[in-house]
Amino acid sequence: MTEMPAARKPLSAAQRERRIRLGVRAAQAALLGAFLLAWELGSCRFLDPFYFSSPGKVLAVLGGELMARGFWNDVRVTCTELMLGFLGGAAAGVLTGLVLGRWQLLCAVLEPFFVAVNSIPRIALAPLLVIWFGIDLMSKIVLAASLVYFITFFNTLAGVRSVDAGLLSVARIQGASERQLFLKVVVPSASSWIFTGLKLSLPFALIGVIVGEFLAASAGLGYRLNMYSTSYNTTGTMAMLAVMMAFMLALNGLMAWAENRLMAWRPRSVFGADRNVL
Repeated sequence: MTEMPAARKPLSAAQRERRIRLGVRAAQAALLGAFLLAWELGSCRFLDPFYFSSPGKVLAVLGGELMARGFWNDVRVTCTELMLGFLGGAAAGVLTGLVLGRWQLLCAVLEPFFVAVNSIPRIALAPLLVIWFGIDLMSKIVLAASLVYFITFFNTLAGVRSVDAGLLSVARIQGASERQLFLKVVVPSASSWIFTGLKLSLPFALIGVIVGEFLAASAGLGYRLNMYSTSYNTTGTMAMLAVMMAFMLALNGLMAWAENRLMAWRPRSVFGADRNVL
């Protein structure tokens, strides 16, 4: 008499998440590899290398850049401008959003002015910022901060306004003061909106820095990108774009890690959603 095969032990939640995460990473690597392979083959047969270059040539330029001392100085300059602009704009935006979210009357008075100022394209203001603050770091920091500020401000304000009225009522019934309501109900409830604003504004901070360096700078990745693009060096331009994309991916990973650490209380899945969704 043959024995029945033993029932397979069900996977735990952590094992399922690990397997899904590995599958996602494998799919991403396969998609990237397919794109690079198609690009390489296309550049040899269908695409003009002058306009599109090729992954092999871009990699060769990247290798030369990584060995150059001037490249790392440009990376340092851009990182300094990006971090100062992002941190300054994010801190001001979150603080303003929390303050105006708490004092509704003040918010009603000032909100039209914020909307009006936000409608001004900051990229168009970049030449004025260069005139006001010079071609050094400050003009790029201010431009990046101005892009970050309004994204974080409006997201924070929306988060404060979206707080469940039932939670506030329960806290008031239990005797919570207005200060406790704000710190223990409003801010935690709005934290998801705040982190969304921070993640959305991070690429705009890099855009502001690169545009500022593109217009007037003597160092930075934007300066190097401008140097390659104005000399019609497609390979060098592609290499700088690849550096910026890798840089932003690393920053997004750091932001996701910070969000996971600071919001460990929130039910999460491998995709950051509620576990019951999967």
